[in-house]
Amino acid sequence: MKILIVGAGLGGLAAAYCFAKDGHHVFERREKLSPKGSGLLIRPGASRILQSWGLGDAIEQVADTCLPILIRDLKTGKDKIRTLPASLTKYPDWGIHRPILQDILYQHAVHAGAEIFFNSSVEDFSDEPGVSPRLQLKGGKTIAGDLILIADGIQSRLRTKVLFDVSAGWSVNPQVSDSVYYGVTVSQKELQSDSDASLLLQEFETCVWAGDERFVIGRKPRKMEFWSGLFGLKHDDGHASMWSEDGDIAFVRQRFEGICPPLSAVLKLATKCDRWKIAQIPNLPRWTSRTGRTILLGDSAHAMEPNAAQGLSQTIEDIGVLHILLSSLPYLSVAVISRFWEDIRKPRVERIKSFAAWNTQRFLGHKDHAASHQKYADTDWDSIKNIEPDPAADFRSPAFFKWAHDYDVVEHVSLCPLGSSAFLGHK
Repeated sequence: MKILIVGAGLGGLAAAYCFAKDGHHVFERREKLSPKGSGLLIRPGASRILQSWGLGDAIEQVADTCLPILIRDLKTGKDKIRTLPASLTKYPDWGIHRPILQDILYQHAVHAGAEIFFNSSVEDFSDEPGVSPRLQLKGGKTIAGDLILIADGIQSRLRTKVLFDVSAGWSVNPQVSDSVYYGVTVSQKELQSDSDASLLLQEFETCVWAGDERFVIGRKPRKMEFWSGLFGLKHDDGHASMWSEDGDIAFVRQRFEGICPPLSAVLKLATKCDRWKIAQIPNLPRWTSRTGRTILLGDSAHAMEPNAAQGLSQTIEDIGVLHILLSSLPYLSVAVISRFWEDIRKPRVERIKSFAAWNTQRFLGHKDHAASHQKYADTDWDSIKNIEPDPAADFRSPAFFKWAHDYDVVEHVSLCPLGSSAFLGHK
């Protein structure tokens, strides 16, 4: 099977590595990989998949194993929600710098045989019944395959084309929230020069400092010599672009006056920041073309607000499920498999998208109206081994935590009707 991938972001590169043996091609309109980006988390459900692909050792060398997020008060720095035990899940929560993971995926994809073409802008595609799906590159060249994966991100230029028959009455464009992130990175040496800022050198776990219409997410990677943080603010910055590298650091300092001393010191040390708007893709009616041979993958299908730290992990799960289905059900058409894949993935992703949006409001200090006010005893969190995962449970419950984090795509697929043990050839 020949697979064509549009976009060499993290999702496109992960798919390129996973499906490299099929001899597919990746088309990226940029001249090279983007070095931009900050820290991200790879949740246990996704780290389980990456380890099964043989990428665990490479990632372990540069990533930290993190605890679930700790929440503190933005003004005082005092704990609001305690850190959960590290033993909650079998597989790790990895914390890694985005450009580093990008390089790992790129190098392994190329070594595995994937062909990645830069300066190759995909202008259009065709996917009509009875004819192989085909990409049209800038300049008029076309290339045919068996399956097209659209992995060009939240601002995908091809999403409307995939959903042309429904897009007239359905919003398929990003929903931009009224919150903006400002990314700040300060070197370890600079942090050491200030007594308050130096306290952050011991903040190895991801921490959220929640406040009133503003919040900060950050940590000091154990294996890197810098602290990286995102300063989230509810406001309209007046910029049309989703992302830019020239954020106004003086404005950020002014809007974050009165926060706890370590974070205030970081802003004084920082000389620049980037900015991007928090946005998500609305829940789409489907993620596939009418023929089922073109798939919107990852952020192009379901970009979510970043405050569940699940965006990349859900993309990895997308790829993991698709790989299982394509390799285990070769006697079924791509169209049937893609529909089955969508039926498996959409309910999970859309529930986690709701959790991410809920978290944003929580970090901004808004009162919780969506979840119950049931309290969960500390003993509930000592272990989730015997907890039954429940996607419908309260977002703060052990049952939801287990479902969101300790997810096994292989087990889930095997329990679905088409993916049952009989269909997958398991005994």
